[in-house]
Amino acid sequence: MAEDRLYLIDTFAFIFRAYFANPRLKNGAAYTFTRLVLQLLEKHKPTHIACVFDTPEPTFRHELYPEYKANRAEMPEDLRPQIPMIRQLVEALGIPIVELHGYEADDVMGTLARESAEHGLPSVIVSPDKDLLQLVDDTRRIQVLNTKDGEVWHDREGVKARMGVWPEQIVDFLSLVGDASDNVKGVPGIGEKGAALLLEQHGSLDGVLAAKALLKPKQREGLETATDPETGWLDLTRRLVTVVTDLALPLHPRDLAYGGVDEQRARTTFKELGFQTLTKEFTQSAEQAGSVRRYRAAATLMDLEEAVAACRAAGRFGLDTETTSIDPTRGHLVGLSLAWNANEGLYVPLAHLKPPTADTEGALPGLLPDSGLPDSMLDLRGDPERFFAELAPHLDGRNLPFAQARRVLAPLLADPAVAKCGQNLKYDLQVLARHGLPVRGVADDSMVLSFLLESGVRHNLDDLSVRLLDVKPIAFEEVVGKGKGQKRFDEAEFERAVQYAAEDADLALQLCDRLRQGLTDGRLARLYAEVDLPLVAVLAALEGHGVRLDLGELARLAARMHAERERAQARVLELAGEPFNLNSPAQLGRILFDKLGFKPVKFTGKTKAPSTDEDVLQELAETQGAEIASELLRHRQMVKLLGTYVEALPQMVNPVTGRVHTRLHQAAVASGRLASSDPNLQNIPIRTEEGRAIRGAFVPEPGWVLLDADYSQIELRVVAALAQDPVLLGAFEAGEDIHRRTASEVFNVPMDQVTPEQRSASKAVNFGLLYGQGAFALAANLGITQKEAKAFIERYFERMPKVAAWIEGAKAQALAEGLVRTHWGRIRRIPELESPNKQLQAQGLREAVNTIVQGTAADLMRRAMVRLHRDLEASGLKARLLLQVHDELLMEAPPEEVDRASGMLREAMEGADDLGPLGVKLAAEVRTGASWLACK
Repeated sequence: MAEDRLYLIDTFAFIFRAYFANPRLKNGAAYTFTRLVLQLLEKHKPTHIACVFDTPEPTFRHELYPEYKANRAEMPEDLRPQIPMIRQLVEALGIPIVELHGYEADDVMGTLARESAEHGLPSVIVSPDKDLLQLVDDTRRIQVLNTKDGEVWHDREGVKARMGVWPEQIVDFLSLVGDASDNVKGVPGIGEKGAALLLEQHGSLDGVLAAKALLKPKQREGLETATDPETGWLDLTRRLVTVVTDLALPLHPRDLAYGGVDEQRARTTFKELGFQTLTKEFTQSAEQAGSVRRYRAAATLMDLEEAVAACRAAGRFGLDTETTSIDPTRGHLVGLSLAWNANEGLYVPLAHLKPPTADTEGALPGLLPDSGLPDSMLDLRGDPERFFAELAPHLDGRNLPFAQARRVLAPLLADPAVAKCGQNLKYDLQVLARHGLPVRGVADDSMVLSFLLESGVRHNLDDLSVRLLDVKPIAFEEVVGKGKGQKRFDEAEFERAVQYAAEDADLALQLCDRLRQGLTDGRLARLYAEVDLPLVAVLAALEGHGVRLDLGELARLAARMHAERERAQARVLELAGEPFNLNSPAQLGRILFDKLGFKPVKFTGKTKAPSTDEDVLQELAETQGAEIASELLRHRQMVKLLGTYVEALPQMVNPVTGRVHTRLHQAAVASGRLASSDPNLQNIPIRTEEGRAIRGAFVPEPGWVLLDADYSQIELRVVAALAQDPVLLGAFEAGEDIHRRTASEVFNVPMDQVTPEQRSASKAVNFGLLYGQGAFALAANLGITQKEAKAFIERYFERMPKVAAWIEGAKAQALAEGLVRTHWGRIRRIPELESPNKQLQAQGLREAVNTIVQGTAADLMRRAMVRLHRDLEASGLKARLLLQVHDELLMEAPPEEVDRASGMLREAMEGADDLGPLGVKLAAEVRTGASWLACK
């Protein structure tokens, strides 16, 4: 219900609060400001509202006192251009803007509040500013609302509780204490407590002045100074802190009636400014917009046959599957959708269960909670038709028989001449392959296209549909519910499921068509055709294969790590001299800094307590000789390895395949690298003995062999090629130790006389230059002075000037264009490059250089995987690709195929610059073993 009140928003207070909440987000102040205002509108639904702005011109207070607010910091450079944007947003929300030249927002709000009271309309001033508390008036029904930490309402009693004085005493209070933020002087010798006490005793400032002779000496002297006829300032201060309430304004409370947000206008503005989440929230579904769409379920086999014929005639169709699990290796197929024309789609129901009210002929046997599959039938690759036959008694009569549907669908799905389009088709390929429906002819994936064209946005179907098609898809939760009551898709209400599923295929087709139109850059088009799109099938196969684990080895590792964790914990408690909770930062801080007397390294942001994070413990161990810190690190290491890998991995093994099936995401990392999850196998530590030991549990198919290969110094090779530096190129061509070669150059000593320390320093710079590392970071890394580090970097670039020139050239081009490109043209836009904030811009420049190098290396790895998959398929070998970890590929093969597979692996990686020569020799070493660890 709307509140019959006038809400007056102290706009710049909101703006600065919003800015400091999101200082690193592009246009973060504008976005967060909008969020704050929308929250206010949603919660209070005011009948009248205004955003009151300060104007940039000096006010009457500056004329009275030129030093007024002279100590205020300049507005942050990256906030200044957001002010017009915020005004645009306020207008888009339909909120009136009120301002008056020569006066502050406080004066405008004070005038509107008083005028509103005269018309019987209560008002709320939304601001954290204590000056405005002078306007609080219970009789006139004027309140101040501070929304900074929740909602704090200030009526008359609220002002007294916060300030110690009544609203009518605020001006006198501020006159006595001054306002440092506004550079307004108070009375020397009188602080906030003293001022509140004086006003309580004497009622008002005039009362305090009348009783001056009775005050403490310092207070009396201060008042005499402040009221000196020639040099005093008290009267001026009183005028400066008094809010004006009788201005002649262009708008009046009756003009501030609010009819609510014009959602279409607001959405247009949000979209124009790139506020994806807000755009989505203000986008209607097709049903809400009244769009005409023809979505239906295939009721008969003839319906399906006609749809298949239509797909063939169109030559291109959208494809989507619905299953019982987000894990493509566990769930079973509930149905699939086909769409060959925009706003038209057919859903093929295959495994919807009977409604709860129908005779279900008993519960499904052995149902797995996350999949809906009987445990005995989890692996469908053997005989999916048998599974559906056994499931038949439990199925809704509106399903098509799977065996018959499969015979109609299989030729279409396997026909490479009919183009398939979809969203995240990697998932669908895996599900369909497990159900005996292999797919050929993948033509477009909207998620992959979106990532290639604009890596910085979200690439899910919902956000893409909102951004590109101006429609909000049916939410999954609308179909299956959410939380504990969420159903599986095979339990959802049938007709709603049909609309949801058919819409997915339709929108995916439309998105692919729309995104294809944006693929006008020839280099991006080639990357898509020869790298990113074929990679979809590669990843689908890789994830489907999974990798085998030696559970016995993991159990042995767990036992050893538990013992080591207990030993480390016992030693920590012994060194502490008392029992305490090792996981409590407060208790640990007391032990380290209060009891044992170690010097704090840094402090936490919120509590300002000494930090006990990993970096602090490392420094305490290294610089203050804290054995307890070393043991704490050891304890934490064991806890992390156990929880993340050693005890977690066995729980993630597919009970039928006996393998772990990680997911690799190709549209997640802006540089183009693949990301791993469920489990994340890219973060297994390799610098510690225990971390490396985990790799020993990754083993091949019984009787087979693992093959492992990684690129040698790939990112440095990329730098050498892009910079065309003769020293680096020569070292790689000759197969030399690159770090020893650079040390030889920098220290001017023969290669065979380079010391380990010199090589280590060169290695630090070789890798540090990729991440914009300066003298400060290098000094910390090597344990030398900043002066020594600076001299070393200068010598490095003197010997390899083309590297320095390339870095500076890359930065200049990035600044000019606001984006960077990899060697083969993959684009990444970096918003920080356009920021007026020099710190953010410097961060963007570091990311720019790193993205060019890391992204080019990632393109090589993607291309290598595509080449290897293609060659393996053509060869007919059983060998298969299992994992990709940064610059490394892991395969397995039967013994008789190891030699051929090794050659294919090496050739695929070393020849991966076939899209256009990189200009440096690529090297990949292939190793074999009975475990991943043994390959090293």
